[in-house]
Amino acid sequence: MKHKSLYLIGSVAMLSLMLAGCGKSSPTNHSMQSQSNSTTQTTGKNSSIQSSQLWDKSKDQQLSDFINQWAPTMGQSYTKYDGHTDIRTKSGMHYPSDFDQTTVNGTHDSMGWAPSGKGSYDYNVVALYNYDRPGGAAGHITYAFAFHDGQPVALVDQSTNGTANWTPTKNADVSSNFARIANGSGSSTKSQSSSSNSNSQSSSVDDKTVGVLVALLQNPNWFKEYLNSGDMHYGANSDNSGEVNGYSYVTSNGDPESYIYFKRNGDNVTIKQWTTEGDESVADGHFESRTVSLKRLENDYYSNASKRAEVNGYVSKLKQ
Repeated sequence: MKHKSLYLIGSVAMLSLMLAGCGKSSPTNHSMQSQSNSTTQTTGKNSSIQSSQLWDKSKDQQLSDFINQWAPTMGQSYTKYDGHTDIRTKSGMHYPSDFDQTTVNGTHDSMGWAPSGKGSYDYNVVALYNYDRPGGAAGHITYAFAFHDGQPVALVDQSTNGTANWTPTKNADVSSNFARIANGSGSSTKSQSSSSNSNSQSSSVDDKTVGVLVALLQNPNWFKEYLNSGDMHYGANSDNSGEVNGYSYVTSNGDPESYIYFKRNGDNVTIKQWTTEGDESVADGHFESRTVSLKRLENDYYSNASKRAEVNGYVSKLKQ
């Protein structure tokens, strides 16, 4: 009876030890749980860093690719700021160091280099490009790609004397492609080029119709307003010299900036417009060019019966 009691006591003690062991976490499980929590916290931190950036190396490369493709169509070649050595313009400014000596739209809003797109400035600049015009004058075109209140804006400075003044560029290609890249959509240059290459047959639309399609692409509100008032004209430039020799055009009132010149080259259309930047006078302006596929114009404005009827109505109102 005594041996039986000792046996029962030993069994109970052993069972108690086993139950106590089950109540503790193993060192291995505790380590894995700590590692998991650490990984989760690190991932969350990295996600927070990424979401706080408006600009990154990938977007910067996309912008560089766009500039390198677009600049030759303008007969220009741009120098990019490398993040270290100031860009010196032909007017003598050094950017980004001289941002504090400039104005934006005539006001003293602050500008500064902020490669992530987020900084303490009114305009946080993420990319800088400069082109010095040939000749003895101080002509230059300098682009500052920036974020203002978190939104992308492409600024240009062409000042040759006095206080340099930055203004939003009037070049639709530059501003729209920067916005697309900044918003994660990428540059449209490549897609337009692919569309052009895939179009192997020339369209049958006549030159006057092409002029309407081009005007709808470039400035539809202006075109429709002057067309409805009877002041929109179509013609051909027959000068023996000049950059737009052999181009057709649509124009509202004969002012140099009211002309949209265009010339069909196979399945593509080259478009030129006289434009000014900043404080330039009309006489000091320059032609800006772009090339689009005729297929794109037709797809956008002439692809079904309703659109064709609308465009043909515009064509009939054009004066010659």
